Amino acid sequence: MKLSLMTRLNKEITYKIIFYKNFYKYLFLHKPLCDKFKNDTFKIFGLYICRSCFWLYLGFIISTISTISLIKTINYDKYFYIGLVGCIFTLIISYPTIYKNFGRITRDFVRFYDGIFIAAIFVLCFKINILIGFFSILAFVAIRNLYNKKRKSVDICQNCKELLENTTCSGYIKQKEALLKIEEEYSNIMMKRKGIEL
Repeated sequence: MKLSLMTRLNKEITYKIIFYKNFYKYLFLHKPLCDKFKNDTFKIFGLYICRSCFWLYLGFIISTISTISLIKTINYDKYFYIGLVGCIFTLIISYPTIYKNFGRITRDFVRFYDGIFIAAIFVLCFKINILIGFFSILAFVAIRNLYNKKRKSVDICQNCKELLENTTCSGYIKQKEALLKIEEEYSNIMMKRKGIEL
């Protein structure tokens, strides 16, 4: 018997609420919480946040506010070309096979720099022409997807001794516990509802 649309929607919403209630701490985490990658994550107000993303978005926000505030009008002048050269340099130093060789502090600087120049070029392109602005965003999305594929092709856990053990690795224990709690809580709610319906 097929479930009604409202029943399916209700189940979906219930699961999402339980998921975010128990898993919100790990939503901005991109690497395991093991000793090998512990320096790649910040813990801020109880949230585990990817360190690279933190610096990227901080630079992006600062640059967006500054560029909008300080540069009122623009054509193809020095600001545009400075931004363009900055973005090209960003593409080079952020290429996964290059970026992965930097130390942690250097990667922090690179991500902060990335955020500054990506935001600046977006704002400058929109100030020149709205179509150029949208094109800059599309170009960025295409390049980001390309870089992400390059990153995903590399197994960061390769050669880790914990792979040989038939248990959850230390970097994902907290996430596993949260997921188990989600399943348990969701199952209990569904069983109670089923009992009420019967």
